[in-house]
Amino acid sequence: MRNGGNANCGCYVASGEKNNSAPPVWFPEKTSPYLSQDALSEFRAQREKTRDFLKSFMLENEDGFTIDLETVYYAGVSNPVHRKAEMMATMKGLELLAEARGDKAVFLTVTCPSKYHATTENGHPNPKWNGATMRDSSDYLVNTFFAAVRKKLNRDGLRWYGIRTVEPHHDGTVHWHMMVFAHPEEIDTIVSHTRDIAIQEDRHELGDDITPRFKAEYVDGSKGTPTSYIATYIGKNLDSRAVDGIDPKTGKPRVDHETGKSMTESVERAIGWARLHRVRQFQFFGIPSRQVWRELRRLASQMARNPEGPQRLKDDAMDAVLAAADAGCFATYIEKQGGVLVPRKDYLIRTAYDLADELNDYGEQSVQIYGIWSPLIGESSRVCTHPDNWKLVRRKPEAEDSARENGFDLQGGPAAPWTRGNNCPRVQETGNSGTEQSKERPAPWPQLPDGVEVNEWMRSLKRHERRALMRSLRDKQAKNSSDEMQSWTQSRKQQRPLPDNHELLAKEWRESAESLGLHIGEQQMQHLLRGGSLYVDGSIIAPQGFEIVRKPDTRPASRITQLWQRLSRNHGVSSTEIRHNPVASYLEQLGASDPEAAARLASTLQQDQNTMKTPVTVLSDMLRAIRDAEHAQRINETTERARRKATLLQKRGKQHFSNQNDDEKKQLQSWICLFHHEG
Repeated sequence: MRNGGNANCGCYVASGEKNNSAPPVWFPEKTSPYLSQDALSEFRAQREKTRDFLKSFMLENEDGFTIDLETVYYAGVSNPVHRKAEMMATMKGLELLAEARGDKAVFLTVTCPSKYHATTENGHPNPKWNGATMRDSSDYLVNTFFAAVRKKLNRDGLRWYGIRTVEPHHDGTVHWHMMVFAHPEEIDTIVSHTRDIAIQEDRHELGDDITPRFKAEYVDGSKGTPTSYIATYIGKNLDSRAVDGIDPKTGKPRVDHETGKSMTESVERAIGWARLHRVRQFQFFGIPSRQVWRELRRLASQMARNPEGPQRLKDDAMDAVLAAADAGCFATYIEKQGGVLVPRKDYLIRTAYDLADELNDYGEQSVQIYGIWSPLIGESSRVCTHPDNWKLVRRKPEAEDSARENGFDLQGGPAAPWTRGNNCPRVQETGNSGTEQSKERPAPWPQLPDGVEVNEWMRSLKRHERRALMRSLRDKQAKNSSDEMQSWTQSRKQQRPLPDNHELLAKEWRESAESLGLHIGEQQMQHLLRGGSLYVDGSIIAPQGFEIVRKPDTRPASRITQLWQRLSRNHGVSSTEIRHNPVASYLEQLGASDPEAAARLASTLQQDQNTMKTPVTVLSDMLRAIRDAEHAQRINETTERARRKATLLQKRGKQHFSNQNDDEKKQLQSWICLFHHEG
């Protein structure tokens, strides 16, 4: 049996007094339900580390705008409150849609066979347990049970939709609760097929009672709605606030009857159990993507924040889906998307993806969410919902208030007095007119006396002494910066020597580069050995210890090149055509999306070609003039070189012409004629 100290399993600790006549009784649900105490402590520590990480970083876009990472994290579905609200809205939408369609609902409970359970229901060790882990029980329900049910229903032409939730037993074994909707004439057959598949493995151990493995309860409208049936299982596996509070029957805090713990602790243990074993707690099936729902709501918020921009999508069908998502009605959203029980490829709107502009830490170009699009309309329907590129930046520590702590301000302002009267006299001169004229006394840099603490000495300085100290520090810092710049320039001019172990490094680096599919030449290796880096295909190749690593190239020029490549790859945009003929390129792109607008613009350009000078037209004329001038210069240079070569060949030909045979003379004459012709 599993050891109770193992963090990868439930905690099985003997409880109660010793009894010599009977084996010890095990009560994991009363000691450490769902997961061990060590695993629970590790889960709490990890959550604390996550909070510290969120507080230590910020997100910054290309414009320099920053936002707290913690604010962004808790503004999305990572926040249990928001996640629960979204799931309940989805479930309510399914309920309303099923009511409109006339579908029936059934609540199913599915459990793994006995061999996946380490203990029995009363806490005794299970002799049938085969050593399976919690992850094994989850894989059984996903890859064996659920996959077989889907295949069986597809073969028979039966369709269902709904949600499944995952919960742990007292020993940590996975079991499912499912709320399933289906047509009234098909739901009995669906339940029958699901039951047969759930009990077919180790069928002999069940006998006539199959309830330990499978239960089915048709939703009774007099007792509650489908949402009310599943709401408790969503809440107690996601957010303790859904089940926390005082029990009206007992007047005491709610207690989980299965574990004997408070509901708050049981929810925490259930969440920690799912994180530890990487178990997916919730999954909807048979409905449109909820990621599209999130992207549409994001787009609606962006439109609301920008009232001057477009407030609706060009396509009416797509705009109807957007309106449903913005209103928060999931039933209407499903209907406008095409309905339930529809193949994913037939949904109106899907999530649009694109390649990331920068490589990740492993030198790979990952895929990121771009926005939304409609496969039924085409690429012209793509709408971006993530226009900014964000990067993680560490939060700068807040500056300490040195004026409050040390009693003065290093910026030169007056210090706060230590007593009711300020005993620090101001530096002043009284003129003949009686007015006070403040002057700074030229004073040398004050020196720290021996045996005096720095704080006390700084407090004792007068204003003009503090200003002199700050001026000296600034001058010294500027001088040091100038010296460092000069020494850096000189070091750049001098070639760095090779390291002592350069032969060993070269061998190791070549092997490491070959593993990355790179070939480093001799000159490139010399450059790396002297501390340089290589730029290859948008990546920086640099040594790190005895290995060669590939890092993303974040230089502005590289990012511009990647942007042009991305436009060419995804949209067929040619940077060469845009640079040499921007007007024609723009007309071509405009014609692909809006032919009428392109025709009007082309007509306007032809009618008023001489008087209308738009920025694009001016840029086109400038590029054309530059291109013509460069072409003429190249022709002149080529002609001059040909003339010089012809003259040189003619001089050499006269000297050696008499010594050549007839064939060589004819060839030389043809060369001379050719160069004269080109000249």
